[in-house]
Amino acid sequence: MKKIIIMRHAKSDWENSSLSDIERPLNSRGKKEAPLMGKELIKRKLIPEIMISSPAVRAQETARTVAENFDFGSEIIIDEGFYFGTLNTVIQSLKLLPDSCNSVMIFGHNPTWESLVSLLSGKFPEMPTAAVAVLTFPGKIWNDLAESKCSLEALIIPKDI
Repeated sequence: MKKIIIMRHAKSDWENSSLSDIERPLNSRGKKEAPLMGKELIKRKLIPEIMISSPAVRAQETARTVAENFDFGSEIIIDEGFYFGTLNTVIQSLKLLPDSCNSVMIFGHNPTWESLVSLLSGKFPEMPTAAVAVLTFPGKIWNDLAESKCSLEALIIPKDI
């Protein structure tokens, strides 16, 4: 059984108009919600073997904050394709994971993340900032990942914690 933990980045800061979209950091709410979600993931025993983030500052900050909450010892992988990449780009990245890995957590953006959850599970959840969708995939190899092959096991939203 493979597990995909999909997290939309926490709330970002729009105050500094001189920053490009990719450079926007987390705002104060985002800086509160990211560690909250990290603690909730620990409580639910959802600690991934591999973490992959969009190169956007807000996604990387979210990933680092979550990782700090559960002493993630590995490097967070930055995938350029997670920054407004297509669904196919994201799925291809997941298919390249080593088959010895049973759980991955990815950090990125909407609308791609909601569409990814929908495509893989057939469910259509809304994913506000800092939301986490937990999918399970019954395959033994990542290359078998395909449309409607996953089950949506949980949708964790900060305001519900």
